[in-house]
Amino acid sequence: MSDPIHICYTWDKETFLKASHIAYTYELKHSPKRFLGWIFIAMTQFGVVSAMRGGAIGLLMLSSLLVIYWYYFRWQIRKVMLAKSFDTLPQANEQYHITATEEGLVMKQREITWQDILEIVSLPEGFLVYFDQSFIFFPLSAFISIEEKNRFASLARENVKHYHRG
Repeated sequence: MSDPIHICYTWDKETFLKASHIAYTYELKHSPKRFLGWIFIAMTQFGVVSAMRGGAIGLLMLSSLLVIYWYYFRWQIRKVMLAKSFDTLPQANEQYHITATEEGLVMKQREITWQDILEIVSLPEGFLVYFDQSFIFFPLSAFISIEEKNRFASLARENVKHYHRG
């Protein structure tokens, strides 16, 4: 039996927003809903071209605003809403001390076995750990060293069926 791996970090607003953005981007890329987004973008851009050819200024303005929203403001609006909601979260600014063992993840008030974990995604910024209907984000700064991060990745790869790089 190997030594446990300690994962420690504070769930502050910056970590919360980073985790939210990473999960949002990852889930959007791997969701069937992304096809609806592509259709939305295609129709909107078609509207821009049609409006330019036909001289329909109203349609051109509407289509242009939708494209700007989709490519720039969509995450910005979501980020503002998430930042406002952070202070109401019960885990806001909470210190997390998680131990990864051969059996699973041990937290202050909960234990999650490796069998309960649905998926782990290894990303350059950290790990998304999906279980039940939620996820936990382990930022790279939560690990004492790169060796500890690599040990966690190996342990997760061995014990979780759906472990992959995002």
